[in-house]
Amino acid sequence: MKTDLRKYKRLARHLARDRSGLAVVEFAVSLPFFMGLSVAGVETANYASTVMQLNQITIHTADSAARMGEGSQLAAKRISETMINDVFAGTIREGESLLLDGQHAFTATNGTVSLRGNTRMWLSSLEPVAEFVPATPKYRIRWQRCMGTSNFFSPSFGTPETATNIDGMGPTGRQITAPSNGSTMFVETKYWFKPIVIGKMTRLVEREIAMYAAMVVRENRDNTQIYNTESATAATCS
Repeated sequence: MKTDLRKYKRLARHLARDRSGLAVVEFAVSLPFFMGLSVAGVETANYASTVMQLNQITIHTADSAARMGEGSQLAAKRISETMINDVFAGTIREGESLLLDGQHAFTATNGTVSLRGNTRMWLSSLEPVAEFVPATPKYRIRWQRCMGTSNFFSPSFGTPETATNIDGMGPTGRQITAPSNGSTMFVETKYWFKPIVIGKMTRLVEREIAMYAAMVVRENRDNTQIYNTESATAATCS
């Protein structure tokens, strides 16, 4: 009996001095924190990348729209529905990784799940009003075209029907205007962002991302109309 007791005491002292499983225990304790930090880092990087890409895509769309047109150097260049469609086609191609023309599953507050478009983009031609007064300049949206299948987004700065006598387009304090004898291409992009991991591991949740960009039309453009000799389908916003 005493021999067994001494044996158990030696075993207890041995276990007390044993450190062979310490690393495993520490790893098990720290794993949840490590996983949380890893997921948060990946989500933050994904969100930052998405914002950067949308920003660049919006700028490139405005720049392409400002450059479109055909005609001689001595005449005002014409734009067409085909040219606008080509600009949007380039936008979709540039945003393939974001699935700009794709859809996502959306869960409503009542639990109903439906498919919604990822993106809506508005391309607007901002021009001076016909009775332009330099001292008190006013502008209007002469025409507007859209890209994307989202029907739950709406433009933040008006439509050709509502923006007929405005101070400019864009957020308050950063409004964009147009030359007194020209036009500015204003692009507004709204995109529905979905995190990689849906849950409570990060503070990033599904949200709307909005981007704006504008480019002045550098050449003399015929602003009387959008021509459509090819009978192309117009990318209207209705």
